[in-house]
Amino acid sequence: MNKGVVLALASYAVFSCADAAIKAAGGRLHVAEMTLILTVFSCLAVFFAKPRQERWGDMLRMQRPGLVVARMCAAVGAGLASAYAFTTLPLADAYSLIFLLPLFVAAFSFFYLRERTNLARLVGLMFGLAGVLLVVRPGFREILPGHLAAVATALLGALSLLMLRVIGRTERQVTLLGTLMLGSLVVNGVITLFVFEWPTMHELMLLALCGLLAGAGHLLIMAATRNAPANRIGPMQYSQIVWAVVLGGLLFDELPDAIALIGIGLVLLSGVLNFLPARSSEAVAAVNGPVPAPRHPES
Repeated sequence: MNKGVVLALASYAVFSCADAAIKAAGGRLHVAEMTLILTVFSCLAVFFAKPRQERWGDMLRMQRPGLVVARMCAAVGAGLASAYAFTTLPLADAYSLIFLLPLFVAAFSFFYLRERTNLARLVGLMFGLAGVLLVVRPGFREILPGHLAAVATALLGALSLLMLRVIGRTERQVTLLGTLMLGSLVVNGVITLFVFEWPTMHELMLLALCGLLAGAGHLLIMAATRNAPANRIGPMQYSQIVWAVVLGGLLFDELPDAIALIGIGLVLLSGVLNFLPARSSEAVAAVNGPVPAPRHPES
């Protein structure tokens, strides 16, 4: 198996463990406080992701500051929404809804960027939507705020990705990384001032683990992109749904029923169809987007 694909699989496994850690830590602390703590620890790993030829001092030298700030706000919002979704929903439900992101990207790209798509990708997106409906089953199961948070994660993540497509060619990597981490620290820090509670040692250790795993996952995915084409790495992110079923069952006694498993299978098939026909430039962007900040600082 290609080294880059192995690294990508490892990175998404690590990201899934980070999500399980924040779920285990949730329930008492406000999501902003949890996100603030894990962002602090993820910064330790992201610090080493800076390209050698760039300086952190150039972080605020932006070519398109409006879009950089807008992308930062969307990504920070996605981070808060995802933290709430993971702490209130079964992992498989949360992932299935968050992977609506390609559908939102396709819609926004068609209406605002005038990008064309092909039949295989459209079929894949429909499979993904059908899979999500089978997992969530609106009308047959209660729709919780966590479900709405997961959809918001996908929507904000899609907006962040589309803006990244525009500014990724003009802005430095330190700008894209640094503003995202800085924005997360500032926004969540301000909110935490009003909702702060002292974390227990258990909660602090879980959130520290989440942040460190998220940073490590980021470094792994960067290494993966240097060793394999993006259209081979992209589909690997859907392995997170498999991890969601495994970790959810082992750690939280969350066992999807037969209908939900069929839906998860459709979401996985959607991921394969979404990436296989992709042009290289689109696949690169897709790799950077699906999982929201701060766990995926490049989103």
